[in-house]
Amino acid sequence: MVPRIAVHLLVLGAVLLLSGCAGDNANLPVRKEIAIADRQKDWALVYYQSWRRARDGFYLRLARDRMSDAVRSYFVLQMKIGHSYPDFYIADEKRLESCRFLKEMDREAGKYQVRLENTDRQGCLK
Repeated sequence: MVPRIAVHLLVLGAVLLLSGCAGDNANLPVRKEIAIADRQKDWALVYYQSWRRARDGFYLRLARDRMSDAVRSYFVLQMKIGHSYPDFYIADEKRLESCRFLKEMDREAGKYQVRLENTDRQGCLK
């Protein structure tokens, strides 16, 4: 059996490799990248509020996908800039908060029997 840390390192390596190949946001300033991830998170919260009002699983799936994208964006940014950069901790706080939202969405999906296609929490280390 593969140790958990090895799995996390493998996932991290894949994320870094894929983000390096993308090239689109390789030169974006750090604050702009945080703002892009924040926007994904904001949309997730809008969809989540729609879910809470209508209880339509479509909104919960949209919210979950957007929040998952935000978590991955914060995580990739953290790996790119490293601990010595002050914005690392801002991104870390936002990533952890987003991970808590993912957990809450997963709980609600189970409670209301909403089938989620994507249930990974990549970027949410345990």
